[in-house]
Amino acid sequence: MSKALTNMTVAIGRPDPVPVGREIRPGRVRRCAAVGLSDLNFIFRFLPAFLLVHFLCPAKCRNAVLFGGSIVFCGFCSLPGAAILLGSVAVNYVLTRILDCRKSPGWRKGWLAAAVLFHVGVLGYFKYMAPSLPPGISFYTFTLLTAAIDVYRRAERPPRSFLELGAFAAMFPKLLSGPITAYHDTIEQVRRRKITAKGVEYGLSLMIVGLAFKVIIADTVGILWHDIRTVGFESISTPLAWMGAAAYSVQLLFDFQGYSLMAVGLGSMLGFRLPRNFDHPYRSLSVSEYYRRWHMSLGRWFRDYLYIPLGGSRRGAARTVCNLLIVWLATGIWHGVTLNFLIWGLALGFFIVMEKLWLGKLLNGHPVVGHLYVWFLIPLTWVVFAVTDLGSLGIYFTRLFPFRGGGIAVNPRDWIIHGKNYLGFFLAALAVSCPLADSVWKRFWNTLGAKVLLFALFWVCVYRIVTGLHNPFLYLGF
Repeated sequence: MSKALTNMTVAIGRPDPVPVGREIRPGRVRRCAAVGLSDLNFIFRFLPAFLLVHFLCPAKCRNAVLFGGSIVFCGFCSLPGAAILLGSVAVNYVLTRILDCRKSPGWRKGWLAAAVLFHVGVLGYFKYMAPSLPPGISFYTFTLLTAAIDVYRRAERPPRSFLELGAFAAMFPKLLSGPITAYHDTIEQVRRRKITAKGVEYGLSLMIVGLAFKVIIADTVGILWHDIRTVGFESISTPLAWMGAAAYSVQLLFDFQGYSLMAVGLGSMLGFRLPRNFDHPYRSLSVSEYYRRWHMSLGRWFRDYLYIPLGGSRRGAARTVCNLLIVWLATGIWHGVTLNFLIWGLALGFFIVMEKLWLGKLLNGHPVVGHLYVWFLIPLTWVVFAVTDLGSLGIYFTRLFPFRGGGIAVNPRDWIIHGKNYLGFFLAALAVSCPLADSVWKRFWNTLGAKVLLFALFWVCVYRIVTGLHNPFLYLGF
């Protein structure tokens, strides 16, 4: 474990070398957020100042404070990004007002098309053509689209004011990486919400747990994946390749789940009930179930605003297969600009189609087989997700499946050395991922012992951030 912490210190604060077998993202300069939910400037400066103003101001002014604070938060990350966010909210506000006023179905469809083309066009430009990605644009674009679509469907009234829409779309807890909230589910909370002492206390507890998931588990296990990439995929043994796939899977889960818990906790402190984004995905029996439990808010968005409008599963097997593949192609495109994301999305779509047609009954009828299937397949798909260079990806898969005998013979004891360093963190990840951990949390989170533990966890996280044992959230790049 001490070696793992030493390696993390070395790994932070400098670019990685790029040996053979190490991938880079070609042609793009991704943004580096100056402020994030796990940044000390956010925790000790921005958040206390914002909460003080938000709690002391009259209830009728809180949306203005929330919107203004969110723009300031975004501006710390990127001033041009804050301007783009403001522009997107302004355009969406005008379009939703027009959609509400127009009565002709043809005109309303035309204005809805204009809203979709505007938001998708802006997102596509910055994702595929611009040199940098504005903070949170993938997430707030989908959030704003729900407002236009829900108003078009008459599922909800249009926003009463620019500030109301801005508070809904730009809310800083969920701005950078979600969860993605639907307009019809959230706007009433924006219009009338109540801040309670219990909500603040519970939200603070969730925020600390999320921070610990990120800083203590995700960042530490992530060192193993970093070390494997630095050494080069051609130099690792088959057991270490599988350990690396598991490490990236754990890192991504606890990194993103940690952010989501922090966002939900911050929302609770502000009087919001933000949706849960993860529900023990690795207890699933199929890939379909896994993605009903993973990044749940994105899955709901694609279901409600793409899959069902395409016809869902109501128009026969062939149309269902087509709709599923369209959704998963769109999911891959949403995540990234390189070919590996398209392969990742279509591969998941393929397995989900197979489960829909016939494999699902087998997996659900034999739980042991279903669990082994998920635990084997999902880490492989995350390798495809993580390795953007296809040549490097091919090398990694030759290490995972050494049919010609090359993988096992390379550094045959390397997995033992790394296993000793990271076994404790893998076991910790397993322990807190069990449903039993949720039951214990719900029962004891408000006890004195739990408060002492949370207090200690918070300062351990602060120490690790101060000493450099910390990385930005992975999903800030999507």
